[in-house]
Amino acid sequence: MGRVKKTAAPAPSGPRFGPAGSRVPKKSELRPHVHGQTARKVVRLTLGVAAVFAVAAPIYWSISSGWLVGQYTAAHQAFLDYTARSGLALQEVKVQGRGETAIADILTAVRANRGDPILGIDIDAVRERLEDLPWIVKAGVERQFPDQLIVSVTEAEPMALWQRNQKLFLVSRDGDVIETANIAKYSSLLIVVGEDAPKQAQALFDILAQTPELRPHVTAAVLVGKRRWNIRMDNDIDVKLPEDGAAAAWKRFAELNQQNDLLSKDITVVDMRQPDRVVVRQAHPTLPTEANQPAGATEAPKGNDT
Repeated sequence: MGRVKKTAAPAPSGPRFGPAGSRVPKKSELRPHVHGQTARKVVRLTLGVAAVFAVAAPIYWSISSGWLVGQYTAAHQAFLDYTARSGLALQEVKVQGRGETAIADILTAVRANRGDPILGIDIDAVRERLEDLPWIVKAGVERQFPDQLIVSVTEAEPMALWQRNQKLFLVSRDGDVIETANIAKYSSLLIVVGEDAPKQAQALFDILAQTPELRPHVTAAVLVGKRRWNIRMDNDIDVKLPEDGAAAAWKRFAELNQQNDLLSKDITVVDMRQPDRVVVRQAHPTLPTEANQPAGATEAPKGNDT
């Protein structure tokens, strides 16, 4: 009996799936619609970009060319003109606290004319321009509806005259130079000399205020080495104060003057720099005569060096 030869079954012609299959399915077999979706996405993205560009381009042009700003400015000015016609127009500028500053300079800083819209005045800008004026250290500006502008100013207080390079400058209590064309008006003020004298003068004035009886006799003060003061009195006596303890030294000088009437003496210098002693320099020291020469002393022959 012969053996029967087994013939293998033909392989299926379609795709095989499942654990028995050995071939990986193609993407087109599983998702045949993917290519169509990608194409549609590209089309939508292109249309979206085109739409954004179509909207953004006119906006960019209107901004970069100034057209939009011009339209806003015109509309804003039209609104201000309407408020002015409705009664909110500037009619008066009231100034408070002015002493040395000319009213014309204040009105120039305001930069507004009668009839201008009061809402169109830039309050902060006016305040800054006012505080740039020589005498004004602080300014306040406010609207008082319907038609007034209130300007209040605080001016610098002149403290002394600063002598520098043979010229005099007016300085305030803050140590700032005040520009003025009439320096002679303040000739009665104390003169301070020295590179940093204006900045340190306030501390000196606090010391001098402790002795009001001496203050009228003080005519000048020289800052020596940016650290201590020499006080010039009205009879040309210089009082040298120390770097440290100047207030105590000045008070001690006032007591000595009260006891000994130093300001009436023929002296040029009162040195108060040492806390335990006072050095006084005479203006015209008395020379010894033959009658009061000490024993054994002789007058040197004239014309000979000794």
